[in-house]
Amino acid sequence: MLNSGKGVHWLMSNTSYPFKENSNVMNVQGGEKKVMKKILTVALSTAMAFSMFASVAFGDTAVTPQQKFDALAAKGIFNGYPDGSAHLEKEMTRAEFAKVITKLLGLKEVTGTLSYKDKGYDAKNWAVPYIEAVTAAGIMQGQDSVKKIFNYNGKVTIQEMATVLTRALKLEIPANPDNNAADWAKGYVQAAIDKGLISKDANFKANASRSQLVEAAYAIDQAANITFTYKVVDPSNVEFTLSTGEVVKVKLDKPLEANKETEVKFKDAAGNEYTAKVTWAVTTATKVQGASATNLKEVVVKFDGEVDKDTAENAANYTLRSGKQVDSVSLSDDKTTATLLLKDGSVLTNNKTEAVSVSNVKAGDKTISASNVEFSVVDNSLPEVSSVKSLGTKSLKVVFSEPVSNVTQSNFSLDGKEFFGKVTVSNNDRTVVLTPFSTTALAVGDHKVTVSGVKDYAGFVSLASSHDFTVAEDTTAPTISEATATLESVTVTFSEDVDVDTVSASKVYWKSGSSKITAVSVKQLADNKFRFDFGADRALPTGAVSVFVEGVKDYSGNEIAKDTSVVVNPVIDQTRPEVGNVTADDARTIKVTFSKAVNKETAEKVANYTVKDKDGKAISVKSATRDLNDNKVVRVSLYTDLSVGNNTLTIQNVKDDTRLQNTLLDYTGTVTLADKNAPEIDSSAVNTQQRRVVVKFNKKMDVESLTNYSNYLVVIDNKTQPLTQSIADITPLQDASAVAITFADSINGKTVVLTDKDAAPGYTSISKLQILAVRDANGNVLKEFTTNSGVVTLDQSTQVKLGDKVELVDRKTVKVKFSNGIYSYAGNAIVNANGNPAVSSIDVDGTSTVTVHFNSDLNTDGSNLDLTVYLDRLTTTAGNVAGTGTLNVTKDTPGFTDSVAPVVDTDKKFAVTGNSFVIPFSESIKSASNEAAVGAFKIIRNNDNKELLAVDKDFTVEIINGNQVKVNLNDAATRTVDTYYRVSVIGASLITDAKGNPISTFDNGVSDVVIAGATDTTDVTTAAKALTAADLKANGDAITLPEKGENGTTISWAADKGTVNGTTYTVVRPDNGSDTATLTATIKKGDQSTTKAFVVTVPTGTDEVTVAAK
Repeated sequence: MLNSGKGVHWLMSNTSYPFKENSNVMNVQGGEKKVMKKILTVALSTAMAFSMFASVAFGDTAVTPQQKFDALAAKGIFNGYPDGSAHLEKEMTRAEFAKVITKLLGLKEVTGTLSYKDKGYDAKNWAVPYIEAVTAAGIMQGQDSVKKIFNYNGKVTIQEMATVLTRALKLEIPANPDNNAADWAKGYVQAAIDKGLISKDANFKANASRSQLVEAAYAIDQAANITFTYKVVDPSNVEFTLSTGEVVKVKLDKPLEANKETEVKFKDAAGNEYTAKVTWAVTTATKVQGASATNLKEVVVKFDGEVDKDTAENAANYTLRSGKQVDSVSLSDDKTTATLLLKDGSVLTNNKTEAVSVSNVKAGDKTISASNVEFSVVDNSLPEVSSVKSLGTKSLKVVFSEPVSNVTQSNFSLDGKEFFGKVTVSNNDRTVVLTPFSTTALAVGDHKVTVSGVKDYAGFVSLASSHDFTVAEDTTAPTISEATATLESVTVTFSEDVDVDTVSASKVYWKSGSSKITAVSVKQLADNKFRFDFGADRALPTGAVSVFVEGVKDYSGNEIAKDTSVVVNPVIDQTRPEVGNVTADDARTIKVTFSKAVNKETAEKVANYTVKDKDGKAISVKSATRDLNDNKVVRVSLYTDLSVGNNTLTIQNVKDDTRLQNTLLDYTGTVTLADKNAPEIDSSAVNTQQRRVVVKFNKKMDVESLTNYSNYLVVIDNKTQPLTQSIADITPLQDASAVAITFADSINGKTVVLTDKDAAPGYTSISKLQILAVRDANGNVLKEFTTNSGVVTLDQSTQVKLGDKVELVDRKTVKVKFSNGIYSYAGNAIVNANGNPAVSSIDVDGTSTVTVHFNSDLNTDGSNLDLTVYLDRLTTTAGNVAGTGTLNVTKDTPGFTDSVAPVVDTDKKFAVTGNSFVIPFSESIKSASNEAAVGAFKIIRNNDNKELLAVDKDFTVEIINGNQVKVNLNDAATRTVDTYYRVSVIGASLITDAKGNPISTFDNGVSDVVIAGATDTTDVTTAAKALTAADLKANGDAITLPEKGENGTTISWAADKGTVNGTTYTVVRPDNGSDTATLTATIKKGDQSTTKAFVVTVPTGTDEVTVAAK
C-alpha cells in the first residue's frame, strides 16, 4: 500500500511540519494522523463475503506518456490546454502540481478561503481550491510566508517534486542514497526512484516537465488501483493474487473462523501494504464454535456450520460438567445450533461457569467432538409470551420466550374472565396448552388472553400482557409428515400439534406375522414430534418395515386415520459408546456419564473398572450401578477414598444398550477429587542463632496469603503484636508448601534474640509466632487458625523427636515422621540393625516425613525393622542440626502402621496330609470365622477342571497356628485319580493381618493328595446327610447327643458355648432374651471324616431349648 505522508515545507527546505486541524485530515486508529487518500486501504466489496474469491475490475494499462495522460485526464487528475493538447513538453507549474497532489491523494477541495495574496489569486482562479487543499493538509506552503505569496505560476524542480511525493506518500527513506541531487534532497529522490516515480537518469535540479509529473502520477494511481483475489487454502493460510500477477502467500497467526469476516494485512514484493476482509465460507461444521445459556433450563451449542440432524438431536451426545442431565435436543432450521433441554430436576446455576462436552455429532464426512466448552450461565431477563395460537375451538397454545415452571390456570384469563380449565405444559417447558372446560369459551372469532405472574427457573416473574388471537374451526385430522428409525426406536413428526394425552406407546407398533410388537415408552421431543422406544428385546427388523400409529388426536379431537402406517428403514446404530464425563460425587463415588445408554450387565460388572490413586496404587471397586433414571450414567463405588487431586479411572468392555451392543474402546481418564480439606501445619523448625523459623504445611499454600504480614502475630517482649516488614522477612519455600520467617538483626535499635526469657538491656526478645488465616492453593483456611492453635514457640533451637507415625509402606520402604521438618542428611544418618535388611537410600523433601529404602525385603509385619537415627547427621528446615544422640524405630514404636499384606511363599509346595493341606502366610492372620474365611479361596481340581464349591461343602478351611490356613478337601468321593489342585485368592479381604491388610493374592498348585477309599467316603457322606436335629434330644438344660451314625460311622461333638461331656451337652441360660450356640458333629469312618453343624437356641428361664441344622 502507498502510504500518506506528513506535510513538508515546500521548496525551501526538507523540514517537516505538523498537520493543521482541518476537515482534510482524518484520525487513523492507533493515534497517527494520515492524509485521506483513496489508496489508504484496498477493501474488498460486499460480494467478497459470499465467495472464496474476490476481485475488482481494473482498466487497461497505458504505455506511452500520452496514453498515461489520457488515463489521468479521464479521472480529472490532469487537464489539457485550451487547444486540446497535453503539452507534455512544458514545464510544470506549482498550481498544476497542487491539483495533481489533491486529486491523487483524494483531498477535499477548499473554497471560500484565500490564504495567499498573489496577483490574480481570487475565487475565479481555477487553481485556488487545489492550492488551499494542499495548504490545509500541510503538504505545500507559500514561498514567502511574510508576504503570503504562493507563486502558483512558479516552476517545480524534479528533486522538489520527488521530495513532496515521498513525504506525501510516507515512503521509507533509504539509508544510503545513490544520486546527484542536492544533499538535502538525496534521500527523498532515492525513495522516489526506488518506487519508480522518477527516472534515476534525470537532472534532478532541473525544472520538472508535465511529462515527468504524468509518469509519477500514473505510477501512483496504478498502485492505488492494484486489485487482488484471495483463496482460503485452510483456516491458517490465505493466498492473494494481485492484478499485477504477483501471488502473496500469508500464514495467519490466528486461524480464521468459519463464516466470519476477518481483516488480513499483507505486503507485496515491493513492500506495499494491503488490507483485505477475508471470509472463510464453510457450509458443513468443523467444530463447536461456542456455547451459551440465557436461562437455567437450556444450553445452546453453536457449531460453525451445518450438522447432521439425527446425531445433533441425540441427547446422548452431550454431557455437562456439572452432571446436570440433558433430556432432549432440538436443532435449528439452519442446522447450526443445538438447544439442549435439561431433565426435570436439573437446573443450571445462575451466574456460574458451566461446560458442555459434545461427541459423535456428524457433519458431512466428519464427526464433531469437543470437550468441556466453557460458558457463563446468565439469566437476567423476565419470561415473556412469544406467541399465541389457536388450536381449533377447544384449545389455545401459548409459547414463552424461555422455559417456565409451575404454570397454573391462575396465570391466565380469557376474554377478561379468569381461565378455568386444563393446563398442559409441553416437554420443552416453553409451550403451554390451555383447554377450557367450557366448550363455548373458544368459539370461532376473535379472543384475548392475558398472561401474568409466570415464573422462569431463575425465579423471575413475567409482567402482565394481553394477546389477541383468532379462533378458526379445525376439522383436519393429523397425519404423519416424517418418520425415522433405528433398530430400537422410531421418531414420528405429525402434521400439526397433537394432544399429548392421546399419544400412547401401546398404540404404536410393528407387526411380526399377526403379532403386534408395541413400543415400550414414548418421549415428547416437540409439540408435534415424539420418539417411541422399543428397546433391544422388541427391536425392529433390518430393512423396510411398516410402523402403525393409532389413536393420536389433535386438540380439536380430530383423530388420525385408522390403520395409519409409515414405512421406515431402521438405521443400525454402529456407534460405540464413549465416556463423556467423569466426576467424583464424593471421595468414594465416581459418576461416569457415557455418550449413550449402556447395557446394564456390562455396566455393572466391577471387573470392567480399574481405579488408581494419584500415586498409582489401586483402589478396590466395591460396586457399579447404572442409574435407574438415566441409563447413560453409572456410579462406581469404592472401598477406600480417592486421593485429593487427580486419580485415574480405566473402563473396559462396557457395551451400549442397542441390539448390536457396540463395545466401548478402552478408556483411561482422570477423576479429580476437589480439595476441600483445611491445610494443617506439618511441622516447624527453629534456629535461634539465625533468628529463623520454618513452618512446613501438609499441602501447597497460596503464596499471597503466605506473604501477607497480617496473617502472623509475634510476641515481642511479652507483648503480642502484628508481624511487620521491619520485624521479619517472609519467604515462601518448597513450592509454597513452607514459609520461612527470618527476624531482623535489631528492632528499634535493640538486638533481637529468640527466647522466652526477659531480654537483657540492649536486647529485645521474640518468644512466639502465631500463624493465622493463611490459605492453601484452593482457598481453604488453615485448620489451626480455626482452633486457635497455630503457635510456634521460639525459645530454643529445635531438638528433633519422633513424630506420631511410622509406616511400613511396602517390604522395602518405611516412612518415619519426625517432630520437625528435615531438610537434608549426611552419611549413614539412618541404619538398620546388623543382620536385618540394610538401608539403601534415604529421601527427604523438607517435610517432617523421611522415606527410608532397603536393599532387601523386610518382614511383612515389620518384625525385623530396627532403625537407629543419628540426629547430628540430620539438618532441619531452619538450617540447624536436628539434635544430639539417637532415636530408635521398630514395629513397637508408638504410631507404627503396617500397610503390607501377608504373603505366601509360592515357590514352596504346600504341606499335604491326607485330604488336607496347609497354606503358610508370612505373619499372623485372622478372619471373622472359618466359615467366612472359606470365601477367600477358589480351588480347582486339576485332572477334570472341576471347581470345588464351598457352598456345597466341597472344602472347608480353618486358621491354625496363627499364620496358617488349613484347607480340608471333601471331594474324595468324586476324585478318581491322583491329582493336583489349583488354589487362588478371590476374596482377599476375608482374611487379614492384625492391622487389617487383606492377604496378598496368589495362584499355586497342590500335589500329592491321597485318594481316599470310595466306600468309607460314601458311608461318611451318607451318615452326615442322615444326621438331623431330631437325633439331638433336648431335656431342660441338657441335650443328649448320638455317638454313632449310619454305615458304622462314629460321631464326636464340640460346642462354642456350654459344655460337652461325652454324649451330653449342657446349655448356658442367658440372663435375659435368648442366645445361640453352635454344636459341631464330626462324622468319621476309617481315615475319612466330615463335619455337620447345628444351631441351638437357648431362651432365658426354663423355656424349651430348640435345635436346627445350620
